Amino acid sequence: MVNQKRLSLVALAAVVATLPLSGCVALVGAGAGGGAVAYVQNGGVANFYAYYPASMNRVSAASQAAFADMGIRYNGEIRKSPSKYVLEGSTAEGDTVRVTLTYMATDVTKANIRIGTFGNKPQSLQFQKLLSQHLGLAASATAPQSVPSARVNTSAVATPPQQPAQETIPLR
Repeated sequence: MVNQKRLSLVALAAVVATLPLSGCVALVGAGAGGGAVAYVQNGGVANFYAYYPASMNRVSAASQAAFADMGIRYNGEIRKSPSKYVLEGSTAEGDTVRVTLTYMATDVTKANIRIGTFGNKPQSLQFQKLLSQHLGLAASATAPQSVPSARVNTSAVATPPQQPAQETIPLR
């Protein structure tokens, strides 16, 4: 709460500081201040995930059905590797919806959703609830302990380095 107030004050100071400036510099400063406020109001950049005891193909089909239930236009699926699929869509408001499915173990799939630029927790929770209903399975916020992680032949699939650009939050 204190950090949100502090960031709001910093954003306000950035906007006020750009008032004497003219032209593009003022617009850039105002945009930066507005971005800081949007970041605070949405709780930061976040993805929301859950684990499902189901195959990736089954979770992919159920995700598409959940998209339809939420009025999200399905734009397609990208198969990044044998163990990672990305489904993309867009909301009626024009926000990008990205669901990343990761094969964790035999019949265990991690579904990671991000709606919009900063993540939208209420819509993400609604998506995960609908996904559970379509699968007929309960989601878990933690990976199963009894099933070993999937192993992928690394010589056949090049994995790009992970970049810590966002926070990933388990659903509760």
